[in-house]
Amino acid sequence: MNKKIGIVSILFVLSILLAFQVSVAKSYNVENLSVKSQGVKNIIVLIGDGMGFSQVEITRLCYGHLNMEDMSYLGYELTDSLSGPVTDSAAAGTAIATGFKTYNGMISTIKIGDKVVNVTTLLELAKYSGKATGLVTTTRITHATPAVFASHVEDRDMEKEIARQLIEKRVNVLFGGGKREFDNNTLKLAEDIGYKVIYTKEELEDIDGKYVLGLFSDSHIPYVLDRNTDTVGLLDMTKKAIALLEKDPDGFFLMVEGGRIDHACHANDIASVVAETKEFDDVVGYCLDYARKNKNTLVIVLADHETGGLGIGIDYGDPIDEKVILDIKASTGKMAKEIRKGEDPRKVIKKYTGLDLTDEEVDRIKEAMNSGNKYALGNAVGEIISEKVGVRFISHKHTGTPVPILVYGPGEEYFRGFRHHIDTSKEIADMMLFGGERKVSIKGIGVIKGDANGDYRIDLDDAYITLNYYVGKITLNSDEKKLDMDNNGVIDYRDVAIIMEMAES
Repeated sequence: MNKKIGIVSILFVLSILLAFQVSVAKSYNVENLSVKSQGVKNIIVLIGDGMGFSQVEITRLCYGHLNMEDMSYLGYELTDSLSGPVTDSAAAGTAIATGFKTYNGMISTIKIGDKVVNVTTLLELAKYSGKATGLVTTTRITHATPAVFASHVEDRDMEKEIARQLIEKRVNVLFGGGKREFDNNTLKLAEDIGYKVIYTKEELEDIDGKYVLGLFSDSHIPYVLDRNTDTVGLLDMTKKAIALLEKDPDGFFLMVEGGRIDHACHANDIASVVAETKEFDDVVGYCLDYARKNKNTLVIVLADHETGGLGIGIDYGDPIDEKVILDIKASTGKMAKEIRKGEDPRKVIKKYTGLDLTDEEVDRIKEAMNSGNKYALGNAVGEIISEKVGVRFISHKHTGTPVPILVYGPGEEYFRGFRHHIDTSKEIADMMLFGGERKVSIKGIGVIKGDANGDYRIDLDDAYITLNYYVGKITLNSDEKKLDMDNNGVIDYRDVAIIMEMAES
């Protein structure tokens, strides 16, 4: 009889404990989670949009040794999305930011049947752990890559909604283009929250504050080749962002995108590819120096996908004319604009490149101008110049080839080899929260919600196991649902944060 009473008592206690844990999980205000990071203080993610191995190599041939060559570890990043082997920046960025594959065009959201579900990002996880956060880009700040880190929409073209969400998320530093996407209501919201809003290079140099919104162009920031001395560059923005963010004693999470490498590749504009990649590499060098001086800093350099299918060289023995590439003084877009206004194609190309066009090449340009496709003229100019300097692109679109990932700092050894964006994302989260490999005992998911190792208690081991074995799960079985702490149908970084907060409370 006593034995039966004892068993009943244990079951009763367990049922109360289970109900308590579920109640605690439901009671959390998930937007105000607070967890103590056990890992790396500063995380810097540098994304060269559209930058494959060939884009790096042609830049190295033109400029010599690159800062990227000084990174400690190299890996190969796979980029496919749920839409197929060729991703777009939205799906690739979502994979990097959240650890989930999604469909092209979706911004940190996934589909479960007909339902669209938001999935938590690395930047949001960094905020949960008390870190300052920043996004920097040469595209519109509302463009796909920066958007995936601090907004959730079903369609990447919803840029005005993305603008509002970036502000509501209270990202400390937002630097890029895209002024046109911030209407008066969003700017008023920013000012009410406490953002200082700036628009010029001079204002950038002098700015200070906890929240800063820098909108330095109506749309994208001009290509390097088309800038004047008043144009804000990627290195300018990165230096200021780090100076502002490093004041936080808990560290920071910063994503910097060389966004116009991709645009140059779409246009087959080889001179702009090199100029934009070189600017990106200058940022790599600055962040690498910062990490050497600030040892608790992890720098990850990668691309979301490759664009254009760039091939270096056209035939055996054909030289690459690096000098001509470096002497080009404008983007193909600028050249096309002048031609469209009625300027002689021969004179325009000669003025900016020093190259002479054949009659056949002039005919190609005129045919493109009359095609009705707004991109055709610039694309034709890009194709002609590329062939003349010894390179060739296979398309004006993305490709499915692997891209480089290079890493320096604590935990750098965990990022080598063949991997997918979703693996890299979870590795970054692991380094941020736990600092690397953690020895845990796994007996299977327990009866208590959040107990990932079946020991009838909630501790940091459960958060670690959930992060490394279950984040990214979309179709959950009955056991896995016990790790879906906010009951939204998936296991993501927010579930990990809830378990950590439960363990720490």
